[in-house]
Amino acid sequence: MQRPTSLTVIGWVLIVFGAFGLIATAMLPANPVATAMLEQSPLPMSVHLAIGAIGGLVSLIAGYGVLSGLGWSRLLYTAWVLIAVAIALISMPFTSFMAVGWAIQAVIIFFLFRAAANQWFARGSPVARD
Repeated sequence: MQRPTSLTVIGWVLIVFGAFGLIATAMLPANPVATAMLEQSPLPMSVHLAIGAIGGLVSLIAGYGVLSGLGWSRLLYTAWVLIAVAIALISMPFTSFMAVGWAIQAVIIFFLFRAAANQWFARGSPVARD
């Protein structure tokens, strides 16, 4: 089975955004505007850096998994999105920018669980090969 175009796009977007996320996280302590904003958060800077690094790695891994047809990758991405949203709600004031990001993540999750995606991921499971 050929991978659906939507999953190809999602996989590469996750890989690219994951890489950019890791770079941005590494550069965060040198950004005075970002550090001033994060000083108002109840979480210390080290926690924000850890969350950013984990998020970047999760995106890279999930992107690779989506491209490879590994079903756990969409579960990993969905779980991380839910965890990240919960952390953001607790630690940051709500902004319209966050709502836009969450809407994009909801669209990605929608495409990860469509019928064509289910077929793609089932193809990668050992049970489907028998």
